[in-house]
Amino acid sequence: MSQSEINLLINIRNNSSNLSPILERVGRFITENPDYVMRHTISELADSIDTSEGSITRFCRAFGFKGFSDFRTALALEQGAARPDNAGSDEISAVIASIRDSNAIIDSQELQAAAVWLNQLDQVAIYAVGTAVPVALFLQMNLMRMGKAASFIDRFYSAAAPIYSSEQKAGIIAIHTEQASADLLQMLALAKQQGIEILSITRGTFTPLGRLSDRNLQAAVALKGEGEFGFAEVAGAMMVADRLLLALEEQDERYAACRRSQQKSIFSIESVANKLSEYFMS
Repeated sequence: MSQSEINLLINIRNNSSNLSPILERVGRFITENPDYVMRHTISELADSIDTSEGSITRFCRAFGFKGFSDFRTALALEQGAARPDNAGSDEISAVIASIRDSNAIIDSQELQAAAVWLNQLDQVAIYAVGTAVPVALFLQMNLMRMGKAASFIDRFYSAAAPIYSSEQKAGIIAIHTEQASADLLQMLALAKQQGIEILSITRGTFTPLGRLSDRNLQAAVALKGEGEFGFAEVAGAMMVADRLLLALEEQDERYAACRRSQQKSIFSIESVANKLSEYFMS
């Protein structure tokens, strides 16, 4: 069974934005109402979404299924095998789901390659806007504690771009959770022209940034977010950033020793429920 089949709803949330507006609406309804989808016919589903049966079929085929029947069977198997435990409040449940889903879809080979690349750098510039800023600051703080020269760039114009000497090996980490400015993309395009490699951490598939990036680590799109439960909106990206830091520690034991002396990892699956809020409120 493929990774996308194992994590069908995660795959839909991450990739529906690449579809037409009608099919994106179908995807959003399905991810928010999986139980309803499993219990109803294609015509009933089409009526509920105010679309046609043909649109439902096209949506299913976009994710590799012959039709709605095959899609509904796969969804039922996934939901039956992976019912989430009762995690308390809706807010905490949404946060844990965001982290669990992001952890499930991380490409371990891409993560390892990113850690090897990061280990070789002398300087790292981290770019982010909006809701991605806390993730960028978390990553910068920990990289500096591990002995890496890391800067956070919060003004996207040429005067703010870091200047690297030819003797230094530099790289950029760009983080996207909800929004990206034209200035950000222009700065990254300029860096790309100068031969600077870019690692992106994105929530879902963000095509403009993907085209500029040499490597991409993807977090799952939160089932609830966008102001409903703000922590869930960025928790997955935070977990991916922490996984990157842990992978970097494996490159050199001195990283781990340095980080442990100052701060423990706070975004493990087990501890996130009672520590994530504390981090954001500090």
